[in-house]
Amino acid sequence: MSATYDQVMSDVLGLLDQLSDDWEYSGEITAETGLLTDLGFESLELVVLGVSIQEHYGEQIPFEEMLSDIGKRKLPDIYIGDLVEFIHKHLERAAVGGSI
Repeated sequence: MSATYDQVMSDVLGLLDQLSDDWEYSGEITAETGLLTDLGFESLELVVLGVSIQEHYGEQIPFEEMLSDIGKRKLPDIYIGDLVEFIHKHLERAAVGGSI
């Protein structure tokens, strides 16, 4: 059984909380929070978050694929909700025997 969207959201928020010591952001982090605009992430923080996500799930979540996809869509930011949706979809595929 794969994780629900809400479980993935909780996991991602927990990981972000662990990484938050270096931020100046003090607002609530929600699905609409932008990693770049709100949290001020730069490339190194994105890599650290990607590694943390992969370590947490013990699976190869293709984080670089998500970044590439967002770049192709020309979105102004990476929103927490988009990240959670991407992870959730890949966990669902893995749960039903598909490749991640």
